[in-house]
Amino acid sequence: MIITKIKRIASTSRFNVYADEKWCGIFLDEILAKYKIATNQEWKESEFRKIKEENDRKVAFDLAVSYMEKYVVSEKGIRDYLKKKLFSGTVIFDVVAKLKDYGFVDDEAFAKNYFETLSASRGKRAIANKLKEKGIANEIIDNLLENVEDEEEIAKATALAEKFVKNRDYSLKTKQKCIAHLIYKGYDYSVAQQATNITFSDKGETNEDWL
Repeated sequence: MIITKIKRIASTSRFNVYADEKWCGIFLDEILAKYKIATNQEWKESEFRKIKEENDRKVAFDLAVSYMEKYVVSEKGIRDYLKKKLFSGTVIFDVVAKLKDYGFVDDEAFAKNYFETLSASRGKRAIANKLKEKGIANEIIDNLLENVEDEEEIAKATALAEKFVKNRDYSLKTKQKCIAHLIYKGYDYSVAQQATNITFSDKGETNEDWL
C-alpha cells in the first residue's frame, strides 16, 4: 500500500490520511512524526495496521474525553459514540478500559446523577426504563431504586398532581386524567392514586365514589 495523501484537518494536530487513494483514517501529528509517515511511501499492510491501531487508541481516547466534557454519558453511551466514529471493537474496548481506570466512566455515579436529575418530574419506573436504555446494569438500577422511600415517591407525585389540576375543575374526570398523567410520568398506579387523592383531599374533595 502507498500513502497517497495527507491533509491537515483545519488548524488541528489531526490529519486525514489516504492510502491507495482511499481514506484510511484520522492520524495525529505525533504518530505521523514518530513513524515518519509521508506521501508516496510504501508500507506493508500488516505494519501499517499496527500503527493505525496505536493511533486510533489515542484519537479515540481524545475524542471520548472531549465528548464527555460536553455530555454526561454512560459506558454504553461512550461505546455507541465511538462506534459511530468507526473505531474497531478492539480499540473501543481498550479506550473504555482506560476511561474506567481514570474514573471518567462510572455507571453507578451516572445512574445516581441521572436519577436525581429526573426524579422531580418522573417516577422511578420511568427512570429505571431510561437507565436500561442507556445500558446501565440491572443490579445498579435495583440498588438505586431500593433507596427510594415510598413517602418520597408519593410526595414528588403529589407535587406533579397539584401542577396538573391547577386551573382545572375538581371533577371525577379530572381525577381520572390526573392518575393517568402520573402513570404516564412513570409512577406506579398505587402511587398515582395516593398522590391524586392527597391533592383532591387538600381541596376538600372527599367523594368516596371517586377512585
